[in-house]
Amino acid sequence: MRKWGLGVFIVVLFSLSFSITTYRYDSETGRWEKEVREDILIFPATPKQAGSVVTTESFRGKAQWYYYMEYTLGDGEQIFSFWMGQSTDVGTVTIWNDSDFFYVKVELDEGWFLKETHLNVLMDEPEGNQSPGQFPFKEEFDPLVTDYTYKVPLSFLFQKSVSKLKKASTKYYVLLHGVVSDGNEEETAWGGRRSNCVEIYLSGTKVTWFVKKPGVYVSKVLEVSASRGLHVFISLPDPASGSEVLELKLGTGEQIPSEWFDELDFVENRFFLWQKITVSRNSTADTYTSEGVITFTINNSKLYVDTSP
Repeated sequence: MRKWGLGVFIVVLFSLSFSITTYRYDSETGRWEKEVREDILIFPATPKQAGSVVTTESFRGKAQWYYYMEYTLGDGEQIFSFWMGQSTDVGTVTIWNDSDFFYVKVELDEGWFLKETHLNVLMDEPEGNQSPGQFPFKEEFDPLVTDYTYKVPLSFLFQKSVSKLKKASTKYYVLLHGVVSDGNEEETAWGGRRSNCVEIYLSGTKVTWFVKKPGVYVSKVLEVSASRGLHVFISLPDPASGSEVLELKLGTGEQIPSEWFDELDFVENRFFLWQKITVSRNSTADTYTSEGVITFTINNSKLYVDTSP
């Protein structure tokens, strides 16, 4: 579970020198209107912080990269990650076997789709460049799918290992290649060692409002994205200055929310946070502050066994 503090500073002023787009409610028209002269939202961006990612075993030859997975028969379900573009985790790969088959199942995260896959199972550790188009097992999908399971007969693997090694092998190296799409772009992906972390990006951790006159104001103040679906809880008290307070409400969405809340509790891997403040005619010109916490809890996590050293 990760927590970040989010500070809110609201300054009621009588002058300003710069502005960006926020929204002010017009009670006469009943509409939210853009305010570009009287109100300013300063929201300093912070650089994207990459989380610690388990480095998968890989080979990077000339103009090529790939990951692979190790599996020993009888080890039960082993869960790996499906890596797009070398570093973006877009799903899971599960490998297991029974008395007849060797199974390799790929499941993509929400928003990602599988266009094609190629599978090869080797007795020796991979080296040199790989040609997925020449792998013995392959599938193309139209329409696109979100998961697929290969069932490779163990008799096929035993026959290959006896022919090559003169004995039946129990340890295999699995190369699973795929082409994934989010509806806009297509990328190569490979199955590799499981990532046991979640990467979270926040566009900032501090919001400053400069408000010149009474009214109701709205702005999109924060963008959050994560490599996995998260349970998100956001709580911010009303900004206060001495005994005076301003009403603060929260909402989410691409556009101005239709509903506003004191706290937010939802599951998502990407969202925009909006704030709405109400400055009454009785409010004193002063600095009002509020500090709260955004709590992220990993959702739908799976146990896995890391067989690496």
